[in-house]
Amino acid sequence: MDIIIISLAAFVVAILTFFSGFGLGTILTPVFMVFFPVDLAIALTGVVHFFNNIFKLILVGGKADRGVVLRFGIPAIIAAILGSWLLLNISDFEALATYMLLGNEFEISPVKLIIALLLIIFALMDLLPWFRKLQFGKDKLKIG
Repeated sequence: MDIIIISLAAFVVAILTFFSGFGLGTILTPVFMVFFPVDLAIALTGVVHFFNNIFKLILVGGKADRGVVLRFGIPAIIAAILGSWLLLNISDFEALATYMLLGNEFEISPVKLIIALLLIIFALMDLLPWFRKLQFGKDKLKIG
């Protein structure tokens, strides 16, 4: 049953975010975190991102502005590698706190706290009107 829920969630989220162009990680990462450890959930979200982007490239890649792709894509690849390295290095840190909930013991690790804060920030950026109006020129593409 888990595989059906995970596959269906990935499929639906990929379709939804095809039209908006963003949000796949914000929606899919928490779903994967229900079923997998944080670092694996992020890696699996990356796999879905990869195949979703290949699919989008096939569908609409010919219409992409190559200059924008290069100015945004190269820094994004570098940042993804750096983020992966960082995730691998902080995944083994000791728990910051533990707590009991419904008879189960849970822990708050640095990586879980960082991911939770990032997801809250990204969700707020999607929800708050001020961020919807925020626009950047092409000169800002290199910072992602």
